[in-house]
Amino acid sequence: MCLLAAWLLLRGRAPEVAKTPEAEDAPAAPVATPPPFPPRRTVQAPAPAAPGEEVVVTSDGLPIMPASPDARIPEGPVHPHPITPQHQRIYAENRLIGGLNGAMDVKDVPAMRRFLEQYRREYPEDNEMLQDGYAVIADCFEHPGAQSRAAAERWVQTHNGSTLKRFVNRHCLEPPP
Repeated sequence: MCLLAAWLLLRGRAPEVAKTPEAEDAPAAPVATPPPFPPRRTVQAPAPAAPGEEVVVTSDGLPIMPASPDARIPEGPVHPHPITPQHQRIYAENRLIGGLNGAMDVKDVPAMRRFLEQYRREYPEDNEMLQDGYAVIADCFEHPGAQSRAAAERWVQTHNGSTLKRFVNRHCLEPPP
């Protein structure tokens, strides 16, 4: 017991280091402390636009690279690319998928069907092959049973790399909790 108390007491002490006479006489080196805040970044104002030309500037004061290859490129630093119609199309598709996911989470089949109809109408190419997967899930919610389960199993086997596979498994093939 005494050994334990002595060990705990000595454990908190820093080890004693023998000091050389030279070390005692030398002044301590100044310690550089970093500034409390990072230095402010100054942004050069964009060049004024020519008459009839619009320069889009973000909240940090930097202009955005123009979408048109014919447009004048602003001087100085710019954000790398503009929001093009292709970007807006991708964002709209992501919003539709978000709506489908939200409806799927609460098992709202009519909302899923509405979103799915819009998705098929606006994105007939279905590059990610998601539309049939959402339809399978909606069918499983609406008509649970052997027929929708068999359709879900066929879909899972033919869409091995799909991001919807786990949701088809969860909502159609796994036993309910």
